[in-house]
Amino acid sequence: MFRCVSRPVLVALTVLPLMAFRMPAASESLESLLYDVRGVFVTARPTVPQELVIATDMLVDEAVRATVRKTMLPRTIISVRIDQISRLPLMIGSRHEAKVTVKVIAVASGDPIAEGSFKTSVFLLDNAGADRALAQRIADRITTEFRLDGPGRPAIVNALFP
Repeated sequence: MFRCVSRPVLVALTVLPLMAFRMPAASESLESLLYDVRGVFVTARPTVPQELVIATDMLVDEAVRATVRKTMLPRTIISVRIDQISRLPLMIGSRHEAKVTVKVIAVASGDPIAEGSFKTSVFLLDNAGADRALAQRIADRITTEFRLDGPGRPAIVNALFP
């Protein structure tokens, strides 16, 4: 008797939260917060290695050049500033971390449209390719946030070979 009553109640409790989700209407623009990025400038403090700045600039610029938008969007330039980097030695390997500030600037007026910052890190067994790996992580984050196309690697490859 209890099973007969509990089964419909369990189904109702499971289905009700799912009813809160909705699919976007076909007429809604999915690219309302996107920009047509025309260029990228990467800067850093003098304490940041030059190889990290150059590699980040090349990777993000490559993604910008590979991106083609189908609709007309506001033209912008991205200014990336690597504020701080740190290295934390561990028992095996080390963790490299960077704090990055990204500013979106309108091409037409030169006014800043948006600004944000993030931290990213990478774990490596040796320090030989630390700057390149950290640059790849920074570029991946920027290309993901701005929906840029680029020569990205599959997620499993990033997990196995950072």
